[in-house]
Amino acid sequence: MEFKLDRPRANEYPTEAILDELRRVAAIFENRRFTRREFDTNSNYCKGSVVLSRFGTWQAALDATGLDLIAPVRKDRHFISNEELFSELGRIWHLIGHRPSKDEWESSQPIYSYTTYKTRFGGWVNACAAFIEYTSLPADVSTRSLAPSLPESLGKPTRPIDTSEKRSIPMKLRYQVLARDCFKCVVCGRSPATHAGVVLHIDHIKPFSKGGKTVLENLRSLCQECNWGKGDDIEISKSVS
Repeated sequence: MEFKLDRPRANEYPTEAILDELRRVAAIFENRRFTRREFDTNSNYCKGSVVLSRFGTWQAALDATGLDLIAPVRKDRHFISNEELFSELGRIWHLIGHRPSKDEWESSQPIYSYTTYKTRFGGWVNACAAFIEYTSLPADVSTRSLAPSLPESLGKPTRPIDTSEKRSIPMKLRYQVLARDCFKCVVCGRSPATHAGVVLHIDHIKPFSKGGKTVLENLRSLCQECNWGKGDDIEISKSVS
């Protein structure tokens, strides 16, 4: 191979070679429609700018591949819970090592857009502040209090709800489990950051139905496939202590 300082111009890339690269990247995403940013991350041949220069629009380029690409399932912004937003913010914050800037966030291929956080919390800094407040809450206590049922209870302090006896896992505790497990499945090692389409679940190591508590020590991160297919065969020893 001869090494040259000059880079090839957009018009020097053969059209069929560009299409082959688009098809190769499509296979990585299991024929799901992918974005230019996702292409840039996975392409070894050219950048999305070359594709756009050749075909005009991204959709035209995808259509030219002749593939029947599956449209990604997009969740309505209003139906995304704070828990989901905080979990993703925590994952990328942990990945970068500090509060992400707008550019750092967008270059990290997040599940949710920068605009989603700005809209929900009234600004990016507000979203990050809400996340810090959220992670500072006690892990085993719900933020909800018991509502007073009698008039004489007015003015008396309400007691927190102990969630260790409940199957549902508080948001703060979910984040602690994900952070402890480095935001990856403790069985197969896959992570949303390294494998497209991976969804992480929080699993009770000792099943709740068999007396397991909803506490940090009895929870672990599993990908959807490992969680749904585990049965009773996954050893507790595989979880992160």
